[in-house]
Amino acid sequence: MTTFRKTATAFCLFVSLFFLFVGCAEEQFKATTDLENFQKKYQEKEEQYNRSQKNVFSPAILSGEGSGDYQLGPGDLIVVKVYETEDLDAEVRVSSRGFVSLPLLNNVDVYSLSAAEAEEKIENLYKQKYLHDPHITIHIKEHVSKQITLVGAIVKPGTYDYVSQRRLLDVIAIASGLTPESGSIAYITRENPLTKKRVSYFINLDELMKEGKMEQNMIVLGGDVIFVPEAGQCFIDGAVRKPGTYSLDTKMTITEALSLAGGLASYADDDAIKLIRYMGSGKNREIITLSYSDLQGGVGDTLFIQDQDIIFAESSSSGLFSSGSGFSLGFMGTGFTYRDPEATTHSK
Repeated sequence: MTTFRKTATAFCLFVSLFFLFVGCAEEQFKATTDLENFQKKYQEKEEQYNRSQKNVFSPAILSGEGSGDYQLGPGDLIVVKVYETEDLDAEVRVSSRGFVSLPLLNNVDVYSLSAAEAEEKIENLYKQKYLHDPHITIHIKEHVSKQITLVGAIVKPGTYDYVSQRRLLDVIAIASGLTPESGSIAYITRENPLTKKRVSYFINLDELMKEGKMEQNMIVLGGDVIFVPEAGQCFIDGAVRKPGTYSLDTKMTITEALSLAGGLASYADDDAIKLIRYMGSGKNREIITLSYSDLQGGVGDTLFIQDQDIIFAESSSSGLFSSGSGFSLGFMGTGFTYRDPEATTHSK
């Protein structure tokens, strides 16, 4: 009888402690905004971004018609064809000072001229002394006066000679392709010859390389800078089966992200799934609370993950009791830390 009483007393004490702990358990992250305002804010941002990308491609650049605007410079190799007499044909390289040596004309300054402008200049020079109505064509055989620069998630980033007209895929191949960490976009920045201002063009690499949409395969010109950023990352932790850091290789929804992490653990709080968004250096992260029913109701397929987002699945009270003393969460140099003080004390 005494043994039974001791056992019953111990059991009651255990149950009391259990419910005491359960009653004290709290969510680790408190929401800072609600789902409606969060979605509205980022929907407006995405619409602004999409508007900024419209008409970003110049049809002339994509079709190759803009290649005639290339300006000649030192090192370029040109072929000059004079239709009235083959004796005046020449294949010459532009000197360091921007001159080409042509039959009868000697040195002709072609620095910063397009092929069409150089043709007109040489025609006028021959017309002045040697030919009645000359017709000249110039073919740029090698473009080396300007270089192209590749930076970012490129296997061999660096500066390359612009030897001949190539498209984006050709240039990426010259640099040995993309790294495994590369993202799904690329930026080509070039100088507008009329305004002299730098203009950036947005390329969707997924559409180009996976879907074969060759309209994205822009012609690369001398002086272009090609930047391929690394794929973004998100961090998934808490009551999920496979917590960790995951690459955002493509546009990913929160439902897809949770699936990568193996889904919710059995002890997850279905009404306390947190999306924690990085707002920039020095700013507090924005936090919203989602329920499993929210995700199943369609929200999960419309809420897209951004670089440095954190998805944290809160534990239910009983799950927190059984799953350990706490967690440490750090991401890209900023993060959160939580430890159960009692558990930390007992572990010493």
